[in-house]
Amino acid sequence: MYAVAVNLRSVADWKARRQPMFDDLYDGISRLWSWRWPCADGKITEVLGEHIEFRSGEKRARLAVAYEFSVGADGPYTGECFWSPILLSIRRVAQARRKIHRHQRVRVRYRGDDTSVNMLDGGVSTLLKNRD
Repeated sequence: MYAVAVNLRSVADWKARRQPMFDDLYDGISRLWSWRWPCADGKITEVLGEHIEFRSGEKRARLAVAYEFSVGADGPYTGECFWSPILLSIRRVAQARRKIHRHQRVRVRYRGDDTSVNMLDGGVSTLLKNRD
């Protein structure tokens, strides 16, 4: 009987460790339907250019955009989006960094059942297109 309890406990431990992986997968898949999520008005809180080095030795730049928003009286909630161009990444990220500013108004889409799962409406690339 004791062995069964140990096995059940190890199964519970395994499920507890694996649960975040499935939650992340669910969050990622649900983003495919984000165009149907409710919208809220938000503002950009930080814009940073970052350099990333991959294991292969390749170096790229990416733009990180942090934002906050509220839903009714709830909030503020926060989120973060990234943009990483494939070609001429350092130059293009520097140019994009000058186009997007703190306190700039943005539209944020959030999942109705979990507001912590959110994204910029159209992503960073839409922000850049609207600023041209």
